[in-house]
Amino acid sequence: MAFICLLSSHSHLTDGFICQADCKFLIFAHHQPMIEAIHQHLLKKKVKCIRIDGQTPVAARQNLVTDFQNKDDIKAAVLSIKAGGVGLTLTAASTVIFAELSWTPGDIIQAEDRAHRIGQVSSVNIYYLLANDTVDDIIWDVVQGKLENLGQMLDGQEKTLNVSQSETRPSPSKQKTLDTYLKRCSTSTEAQPSPKSRRF
Repeated sequence: MAFICLLSSHSHLTDGFICQADCKFLIFAHHQPMIEAIHQHLLKKKVKCIRIDGQTPVAARQNLVTDFQNKDDIKAAVLSIKAGGVGLTLTAASTVIFAELSWTPGDIIQAEDRAHRIGQVSSVNIYYLLANDTVDDIIWDVVQGKLENLGQMLDGQEKTLNVSQSETRPSPSKQKTLDTYLKRCSTSTEAQPSPKSRRF
């Protein structure tokens, strides 16, 4: 949902920043139609990419990863959160983008960690693309709530996905709750030298 909105309202990001950047990036999505839309968009923009989703044979995945890691002309990896979010090392990427979220925080954290592996020499920036007044608001709230509950159970501390910068318009339905998370997260990350993620 957010990626489709991003294509129409933030074309400078997809046409300039993301597609023409001189860095490799990962784009995660959850649903096949979204994965297909992202893949087709990148092909249309002539961005060489790999694609790993549930339909990609397990035997072929490592070859795709090797190509992404070693071939300079392959700039993007379009990945399913489930199929591409575990067991792969994609340290050639320094940018991770979530076009959709999973309802399970562990899936998101595992997917983030594809670029945060031994061998990563660059800072990794993670972007969550969320569209206001959509199911994204609800999923974000649920994911943050689950992380807080898990953190309280494990070590008595609330955990959230750290968001250092937000470019949002108010959403009448859930934005008040999301703003609470964003303010708390941005306050706790002001002391950190580099941003981990951005919400659009």
